[in-house]
Amino acid sequence: MPPIRLNRRHFLGCSAAAGWAISQGKDVEGAMNLPPVRLGLIGLGNRGTNLLRSALDLPEAEIIALADVEERHRRRAQGIAEKARNRRPDAYADPLELLARDDLDAVLIAVPNDRHATLNRAALDAGKHLYAEKPLGLDLPECDALIAASASRPDQIVHVGFQRRSNPRFREGVDLIRSGDLGTPLEARSSWTSSNGPVDGHDNWLSHRERSGDWMIEQGVHIWDWLHWVADGPPARACGFGRRDVFAELQPDRDVTDHYSVTLEWPNGFHASFVHSWVDPADDAFTGISQRIVGTAGGFDFGTGTATFRDRSLPRRSIHPGNLPDTRFALSAFLVAIRSPEPIAPPVTLHDARLATLTGLLVRQAVDERRVVTLDEIEAPSIA
Repeated sequence: MPPIRLNRRHFLGCSAAAGWAISQGKDVEGAMNLPPVRLGLIGLGNRGTNLLRSALDLPEAEIIALADVEERHRRRAQGIAEKARNRRPDAYADPLELLARDDLDAVLIAVPNDRHATLNRAALDAGKHLYAEKPLGLDLPECDALIAASASRPDQIVHVGFQRRSNPRFREGVDLIRSGDLGTPLEARSSWTSSNGPVDGHDNWLSHRERSGDWMIEQGVHIWDWLHWVADGPPARACGFGRRDVFAELQPDRDVTDHYSVTLEWPNGFHASFVHSWVDPADDAFTGISQRIVGTAGGFDFGTGTATFRDRSLPRRSIHPGNLPDTRFALSAFLVAIRSPEPIAPPVTLHDARLATLTGLLVRQAVDERRVVTLDEIEAPSIA
């Protein structure tokens, strides 16, 4: 295999992960000199392919094996890997055959949500380090079972794919808010809107709540985790409204909420508004992702990295502007943690990931019942 050049994109990924580890007070120099982590990937659809391409950009990853039920997905992924590294990984239809290999250190799993609990547990049982895509589970028992399984295997690294937690703009933006420079945080304003609906997924799994958890669980968990991070905990209550029939003419059996809005409130009065939709016009004025925080002294836009202050004599502040490869940052952090000679806390804990599912369940019930729902109505007893 030819040598892998350390390009600027990879350097940014490594420096972000190393910076995150160093911020934890860890020395990662020794980890950088170890052999590559031998990886397997399970699930090679859109998200899995994105993970594959990001991993191939990281010299500390060696792609050994791939698994997907679709032959065309397997062949496509093999071709991508072979073109990048001059090596064609082995491919399997059955992910359990991949997990049975004893030459794999870790797996990245990106399968439909209703398979997360089973395959994530199988990976841990097989002794592999695990990068699990969000959500951690479709319900709290699924989350709690994986947390317990991970706790019984403290030597196995488990990260969950909330990649914003590894993005330096998001990390420094949260630090800015906590520094008090924006005053007291008052409100979060966020939206995730697209003209690409209806989005189906393989075998229509994204069309059905039983398999996906609905958009509040499948995609919204990214927003809920960001809000927990900013507000230092989950909301106390939520109310919302939505529609599950906007694509009924195209898909009569579709039962996910393709358009909804929600307001969430925290015990200290901080509140957030969020609009989530797949039915917007194909126009940049309507579509995209927006994540903003407003405080008594200013605001921060996480999308652009811009801090603006109420005191007009203060100049705007820019934090890591432009597009950042946060999936690559997240995978690099996972590999650094595996290779580190001492434990490193993950960018997002399993408890944090559980809270994202919990808030998704809160929002889903609030939208379903068109009323104010409290977290106490949803929350199961926490794991000690």
